[in-house]
Amino acid sequence: MTEEKCELCGEFSALKKSHLMPKSIYKAIARTFQPHDSAPVWASRSQKSAYYSNSQITKRLLCGACEDRFNKNGEKYVVGKCMKNAQTFELKRLLNCSSPSIHVNGSSYFDPKDIPKLNSEKFIYFAASIVWRVTVTDWGNDDISNLENALPNEFKRPLQQYLLNKAEFPKNIYITVCVDDDVDPVPIMSLPSGDIENDMHLSFFIPGIKFNVFLGANADLELSSTLSSLGINMIYMYRSFRESYEYQQMKHLVNSELSPKGKLAKQSGSS
Repeated sequence: MTEEKCELCGEFSALKKSHLMPKSIYKAIARTFQPHDSAPVWASRSQKSAYYSNSQITKRLLCGACEDRFNKNGEKYVVGKCMKNAQTFELKRLLNCSSPSIHVNGSSYFDPKDIPKLNSEKFIYFAASIVWRVTVTDWGNDDISNLENALPNEFKRPLQQYLLNKAEFPKNIYITVCVDDDVDPVPIMSLPSGDIENDMHLSFFIPGIKFNVFLGANADLELSSTLSSLGINMIYMYRSFRESYEYQQMKHLVNSELSPKGKLAKQSGSS
């Protein structure tokens, strides 16, 4: 079998088929949430269409050791804490059993220390791995093509060293973990999106959780100042996903800009 260079560790090996977003999340959405179907709905702005699809974004990117590293250090743990259905959402349960210690401008936030039973380091690692992998290569998807090689060297090399367990998490990267507190939660998964060049910010959803990653203190001065004063890089908070700007954007996109295809078109009465 042909040996190629692993993008993370630089060793030559038979590379694995790496997923941009964890394949276990696709399964959870398709098998757990109503209406049950063999595939989730895929909405693509670049294709101007929405349709049922089991298609997943993959590429031969990492060696077996680095695939295992990503899984053990963050992916498996975080996916286990995301929303499985309206009644099973471990991260939200842990927040509900905790008391937030950060209060800013009338809003309350959880310091990782407020949730002692949660391994927050794995949440940081997972978010870092998604940011690194979406920016490090061309994934062959037009919806995220603007992110290829978009990460400045100021962050790229430190993130890589952190993911290899050779350095601490960069002190100038800040993460907010938003937990859906709607009574009727929405099982959203999204590809990473954002404008790194202008806003130095990326975000993405997995069921029940939204990650915001801010690159540098200037990306959000209030957030970076607050977190730096506490000596932390990440906070948790409750948010209504249905009322969020991102969800309203997605809803408008699906209802107004995209054409349903295949089985979805038949269900919606479109031709």
